[in-house]
Formats: sequence, C-alpha cells, structure tokens
Amino acid sequence: MNLHNLGLKSYGRAGNYMSDIIISGYYGLGNSGDEALLKSIISDIKSINPDITITALSGNAKLTEKLYGIKTISRTNPFLILREFRKAKLLLSGGGTLIQDATSTKSLIYYLGLISLAKKMGMKVMLYANGMGPIKDKNIKRVHKVLNEVELITLRENTSLDEIKRCSITNPRVVITADPAFNLVPSPMQSADKILKEYGINEEEKIVAVSVRECSGIGENFEEELANALDVIAQMGYFPVFIPMQMKTDLDISLRVAAKMKENSKIIDCELSVSDMLSIIGRCSIACGMRLHMLIFASVMNVPMAGIAYDPKIKGFMEYMNQKNYIELEKFEGEKFAKILKTVLNNREKLREELQKDSVPLREKAKKNAYLALELIGMGKAFNTATLKKKL
Repeated sequence: MNLHNLGLKSYGRAGNYMSDIIISGYYGLGNSGDEALLKSIISDIKSINPDITITALSGNAKLTEKLYGIKTISRTNPFLILREFRKAKLLLSGGGTLIQDATSTKSLIYYLGLISLAKKMGMKVMLYANGMGPIKDKNIKRVHKVLNEVELITLRENTSLDEIKRCSITNPRVVITADPAFNLVPSPMQSADKILKEYGINEEEKIVAVSVRECSGIGENFEEELANALDVIAQMGYFPVFIPMQMKTDLDISLRVAAKMKENSKIIDCELSVSDMLSIIGRCSIACGMRLHMLIFASVMNVPMAGIAYDPKIKGFMEYMNQKNYIELEKFEGEKFAKILKTVLNNREKLREELQKDSVPLREKAKKNAYLALELIGMGKAFNTATLKKKL
C-alpha cells in the first residue's frame, strides 16, 4: 500500500517513545462528536490500564496533544505513521463511521489503507465501536478483503451488522457494544449556566437544543420547513438554541434557519469543549436535529430527542435506543417534524425515565470496547459486568 496514494503529506509531530496503541479516526478536525469519541476511548482504556501508551493520528496534532495529554502525529505524515506502526501492538480504527464511502471513496481508501498497513507491520487491528456504511457496491470487494483480516470488530448498533454481513466479512469476531461517548462526563452545570448567560439565555428557559448540518439530499425548502417547525414549539413557550457541532459546516446553516424563523432563537457560535456541550444539553428540555452525537449526547444526559435521519446511522441509532421520534430527511416536512417535536415534549418525562433506565447497560457496553481492546494485546483484565457496575 503506497501511502502517498492515500493523499498523505509529509508533516506532523512525534515524541521519543513508541506506543502500545495507535488510534485512527476523524480527530483534530473540529467535529465535536469525533472529539468526544477520542476523549472517551482514551479515558476508558486508561481507567483499566493507566500505564498504556497511546498515539492518536490527528488533523491538528498540537491541539489533540494539548487536549488529551497523549502522543499525537499528523494523520497525513507517511514517515511518522510508518515509524509508529513498526513497533505498536494494536491499531484502533474508530470510533465513528469510518468505513463508508458517502463522504468519498478516497476517505474509505484512507482508513482501509491504514488497516492494511497495520496488518503488514504485524499489528493487531480492532474496529472500535464503529458504525458501518453506507458502502457502494463497487467498494464491497475492497472492504471485504481488508476487514476480513482484522482481529475484532465492535459495532455501536445493529444496523451496522447488516453492512458487515452484506460485505461477507466472516473471519473477525464481531460484537455489538455501544458508542464510547456514553461514558463521557459533563462539566458542572455552573459551566453551562455561565455559557448560556453569556449568550443572554436564562437557565430557567425551557430550552430546545437544535443541531443542523450541511449535507447532500437537503431539499430546497428544508431550511424554511425546519424554521416553521421550530416556530411551532417556540410559540408553545420553548426556546430553540442552535449548537453547531462542527463549526465550519454547521454554523452557516444554523444562521440561515434561525433567520427564517419568526420567533426568537439563539446560536452558540463559539467552540465548546465536549464536557461543556454535554452540560448545556443537560439543561435542555429536549434535543433535536441531524448530528448523531447531538442525539448521543442527549442520551448521555437523559434528555429526550427528536432526530432528522440524513444518514442511515441516525435511523440505526434511534432504533437501537428504541426511540421512534425521528423523520427521514428525504421525507422531511415542517408540519410532520413539528408533530414529532410536540410528541417528544408532551412525553418528555416518560422518555427521560426510559433513557435513565437504559443508561447503565449502555455504559457497560461502551466500556466493554476498552476491555476487549486491551485483551487483544494482553495488557488488560477480563471483562466482568459485576465489577464494572460498581465502577460505573
């Protein structure tokens, strides 16, 4: 595998030691959901074995190193990647939905290329709490060839298992777990209140967190229709607050939707830490929108949710959580979504109780990813549900 064919460039950072584990994903590129994943993976692994050494491939190595206190190298530096892979024991690919070609075939080839390189260097490979797909027919053979060589695949929901079967991946062990973000810890609620106050939002407001993003498949009337739906709940006494989760792709569309609303709303247009974002969502009556990790963060904070399924992973997550309050993007109508929002608002106490009930097993499943990873390289301990419950 020629790394230059994957679009890798020669710049980045490296420390003076070699790591036990290398983590690959969409890190250091301003996506709050992916940053949450990296934070959770590191925390869960270190809680089992504090002495483990970890390197992350990042789009902004200096920032990732500063945020998480681990060694980092540029995700596009072939020399440093080769150097790290020669001595590391395990590649963790993920979390997130890395094995898909909706973004581009180039993106798919990049992540498959890293996995192939790791295997050639004698490393073990685990797909860590991944979402899978969509994968076009033309790329199935490519995915099959590479993933059939890995040791372990853990998936965050059942829909991804269908994609594994579709690609005829039969050699690795496959386990359904949960997204690592379920073990995230929010900032103190005072942090959320301070940020909300800076934006002129009273913490006593009945806040609705809103997440929108640019993507293909959005109809020409989507923004106006969504604005109309948000106006309906605003007229019921709820206050929409837009939270861009990837500033470069979410802020502009948030501004446009807010401008089309007749009622008042706010946009939190600063970069939030994952912990602060969690605490702000925890202050909300409900959360709604398109970003998967907006919905996952809401689940972590036991906040009822309404989803807009722009991608199969949204539908897969909502079904996995036994949450039926979502609409597929291609069928989006403001009136229909307003009804979904009202349903969630009218049943929020019941929905909150259901989320609280489901949180413990999901946190256990999320932590299991880390146990399985360390088990692969003989640097952990056996997964024990009873012991884990005490820790959680």
